[in-house]
Amino acid sequence: MEAGKTYIVRKNIFKLSVGQILTLKRYGYQAYYGEHNYVFTDTENKSICIVLRDDVDEDMKIYHHLDEYFENIDSV
Repeated sequence: MEAGKTYIVRKNIFKLSVGQILTLKRYGYQAYYGEHNYVFTDTENKSICIVLRDDVDEDMKIYHHLDEYFENIDSV
């Protein structure tokens, strides 16, 4: 996933719903906490934060398969 790109949600994840369109504003990794952080904005320009933790198995399943949850629509 790349900052500045627009994605459509392919599978429900956290509070996101299938078909929702989001732009990834920034992402990063906090090594001290073991967290992958993503900040999206929706079509109403509201910020949505997602945190995936290294020590949570379900979070790591999502992290390793982000392409199942988000599809880049900039190239469509």
